Formats: sequence, C-alpha cells, structure tokens
Amino acid sequence: MLDFSTIENIPHKAGVYVFKKGNEHIYIGKAKDLKKRLSSHFKAKEGKSKVIVNEADSIEVILLDNEKEALILEANMIFEYKPKYNAMLKDTQVYPYIRVSNDEIPCVEMVRSRKGDGKFYGPFTNVQFTRQLLEVLRKVYKFRTCHRDMSRVTKPCMDFHLGLCTGICAREESVEDYRKRIDELSRVLKGDFAHVIDFVKFKMEQHAKLLDFENAAKYRDILLNFNKVMETQGVVLPERVNLDVVVGKHKTFLVFKIRSGYLLSKLVYEYDGDLDEFIELFYVRNQMDVPDKIIIEKKTRSVSELSKILSIRIDQPTDELEEQLLKKAIDNLNYEIGLIISNRNVLKQMKELLGLSKLPNRIEGIDISHLYGKNTVASLIVFENGEVKKEEYRRYKLGDILDDFESIRMVVKKRYIKHNLPDLLFIDGGIGQVNAAHEALVEIGKECDVIGLAKEEEIIVTRHGEIKLAYEHPVLRLLVRIRDETHRVANEFTRALSTKRSLRSILDEIKWIGPKKKKLLLERYTSVEQILSVSRDEIERLIGKKATESLLSELSYLRNF
Repeated sequence: MLDFSTIENIPHKAGVYVFKKGNEHIYIGKAKDLKKRLSSHFKAKEGKSKVIVNEADSIEVILLDNEKEALILEANMIFEYKPKYNAMLKDTQVYPYIRVSNDEIPCVEMVRSRKGDGKFYGPFTNVQFTRQLLEVLRKVYKFRTCHRDMSRVTKPCMDFHLGLCTGICAREESVEDYRKRIDELSRVLKGDFAHVIDFVKFKMEQHAKLLDFENAAKYRDILLNFNKVMETQGVVLPERVNLDVVVGKHKTFLVFKIRSGYLLSKLVYEYDGDLDEFIELFYVRNQMDVPDKIIIEKKTRSVSELSKILSIRIDQPTDELEEQLLKKAIDNLNYEIGLIISNRNVLKQMKELLGLSKLPNRIEGIDISHLYGKNTVASLIVFENGEVKKEEYRRYKLGDILDDFESIRMVVKKRYIKHNLPDLLFIDGGIGQVNAAHEALVEIGKECDVIGLAKEEEIIVTRHGEIKLAYEHPVLRLLVRIRDETHRVANEFTRALSTKRSLRSILDEIKWIGPKKKKLLLERYTSVEQILSVSRDEIERLIGKKATESLLSELSYLRNF
C-alpha cells in the first residue's frame, strides 16, 4: 500500500502516471498537473481510487510538454498494457482493418486486429465489404498483398499476369514509383474516396480519347464495381464530406463513419465511461482516420476541451442533414442496446435453468465430422455475449478416427492444454459426448461446465440430467444456433479436405500437368467446379496452353460423366 509521501517529489507538470503492482500495470492515467491529480487519488476515501492506491506498490510518472502529448501516450499505453482498473473499449463484434506494412516495399492486407507494425486504416463495418473494397482498389493501385522477401529480385507471381500487381518483386517498376502509388492509396484509405473516383474517370476518358476502347472499358468496369461496393454501405450525403456521428448511453457507444459522402462504417462498442473519454480513446487509437468534424448530441465543457486538445471540431448538428444523421445514429444505438440487453437476459436464464457455475458470457462449441471414418475433423466455434466471434474459430485435423468419443477427448485435450477454458463448453451430442469431454478435462486437470444437445428432440444434456424446454424458448434457440454453427463449420471443413484430396488425385492423371503445375493449381483452386467457373485465359496464364487444354477437356468429361 502506498502513502502520500510517495508523491512528494512529483512536479506540477503535464504527463502520464502509472500505478503498478510488481511489474503489472494496474492503472494508467494522464494529467495536466500530475501532482494535483495524484493527490486526488490519495485523498479518496472510497471508490476505485482508494482501491488502486491500496493495491499498488509503486508509481511511475512520465513527464511531457503538454496535455495533448499526455492524452496520446495514455491512450496508447492503455491499449498496450490493458490495466485492469482502466475502462476499455470493447467491440461488440470484430471489425476489420486495412494494414499497410512498414516495409521498404509495403504490402497491403486486411487484418482483424491492430497487432504488429504498419499503418492501420479503419475500422470498417464488416469483412465482406473490406475485402470487396480491397479487390477494387488493387485494380487501380496494383499493390502487392503477398509476404514475399523483397530483398532479392524474383519472377513475378500470377497476380502480375492478372493485372493486380505491377510485379515489384521482379522490379518491373521502380520502388519510388511503387511507394508513390501506396501514398495515393493511403490518401484514399484515410477517407478521400472521391480521389479514386476522379482518378478512374480520368483514366477512362484518357483512353477513350486515344481510341483505346479496351482499356477505357476496363476502367469503366472498375468504376461500376467501386460504386456497387460503396453503395452497399449506403450513400447518405450528396456532398463529399468527412464526418463522424458519435452517440452513447447505458455504457454503449455507436459511431457512424462517413467518408466522401458514404456511410463507411457503423461501429458499436461497450465502454464504462463518459462520451468525452470514449471519443478520446477511440480517436487517439485510430489516428490514421480522423474526420473533419464529429457530430454529438450535446456539447459539454469537457468535450469542448477535448476538441481543442485533439484539434478536431466536435459539435452539435448545424443543419437539417446533420440532424437527420444524428437521429439515425440514435435509432441504431437504441436497436443495438436492445440486442445487448436481450442477449444478457438469455444468458442469465441459461445459468439459472441449467444450474451453471457462472454466467456463460463465453461459450465454445465443439462438433466432430468425418466421411465414413476418413478425414475426421473437429470444429471449435466461439460465442461471446450471445454473438459469434468468427475470428476465434478453430479447425482440427484428427486423422482417420471412427470413434466420436475418442475424437472429442482428443480435441478437448488439444485445445485446453494450451488455452483458457470458456465459461461453458458445448458439445454437439448426448450424454456420451458430454462425459467424454468432461473426462478429457479431468485428465488435464481442468474443469468447467459442459453441456450437450441431443438432436432428435432437442433435449439439453448435462452431467446431472436432462432438461427439455419449449422449442421457442430463447435459451434453447441460442443452443440450437450454436449447435448448427458447429455442425456447419465441421462439415465444411470435411468437404474441403475431401474435395482437395479428390482434385489432387484427378490432377495426377492429367497429361501435361507435372508437380509444379499441380502445385500452382492446388494453391489457387480448391475444386473441379471452381476451375471450370473461371476463364480459360486465366488458367492458361497459370499453367500454359497445352496443359490447360488437357485439363479442361478431362474435367469437362468427368463432370458430364
């Protein structure tokens, strides 16, 4: 426990302070006046400040020149160390980012978190939109998405021949020219989507004037694809403006991101703090994508001060269009809060009805799938607060095992020897499968609640008995949803392995296709149907004319057989 003498020599300057217990950061804060702010912690007679002072055994301070520097450092340190007494931004779902690496020849990729180096743009609303956006931008800016070693010159890959990359690995262009295009791409990813539209229109008109109608048509198609992708998000403003709308209540915050007149993202977070604290953490964390203006419902003194520190205009709506956007954001926030409350109520009911030891905020589900004892696999899916977390799904190859109980024991031990247990482990099956999972946990010295769902009558199975609920009961509906998801993922994995194995064996028999061409085909295509669905030109660029003719002839025969 610390006493007041600990802060005697701390100056009246701006900076960041860290309460530590051993090497653990338990609370990180910022202050315009460190001495004054820390004094308030020590004088507190109750609440979080009192708990922090009692638990900490040391204080570390970092002196800075001004409050803005302190704000930025505090937010970055909170994000890095995740102290237990700091309120954290909690995504209600995983939002993707676009990452531009720090390499001399940067690569661009979609990622699901801000881990590692590089510049991160986003977050975006969903994976599908982000992937489609990247595909269109690749056709314009022709950046690399591979992780090849760029220190040595190599032959260009298939992306070069498909017109998706300039072949920078083979130095088909200079590094300087490549980096200029990455700078242009960064400008777009920061929100200037009007720039890519203007660029594509210019190229289309330029080729048309030169009577190069083939390339003019290519840019026309790019423009149509770009508009189609962006319109899935909703065009909300006739003007090319960059602004955000931020609203919050009941510890839930919603952000509308509007760039170049497009509603680019609708983001929902849970955060135990005030609006100004949420804005501070959100925009310091996402410095690569700061709008010209943030619209809020009500301006306060603390928000006004934050506006000056961040150098962002934060204000209430100033015209009818902004009023409509604010109203739309509030309506969406109320809907999201309703979903969150509904999910929490279902989880509370689940705990009581099934006699669980804790509230099942995190549920992991396991299912086994195989084809007559071959290609046995397990799927592991994750539900957190009643919603799926697809980025945490896992798939396990178990070999050729016909025994479901043994398969469950294997995957449970594989998973939980290395990973933390969930609040509830769900097994697709009856009492035999539930007992197999429990036995595996006992073997590795761990324990958590395990339940199953018998398929025929949708009976919930626990180690202590069976529970039958009405088909429309929300607890049963959630468990059925989890069961169906584990089943879907496991079956898809089994089919994928079987299809890949079938395609591999087919390619072994085709003339003109040796090991190298077979490898190229298997890296790009996963099934006969996929090969037959693409253009002949694409396959010829990959494996040559003779091999393509032999391949398509054989596959067409097999499909019609």
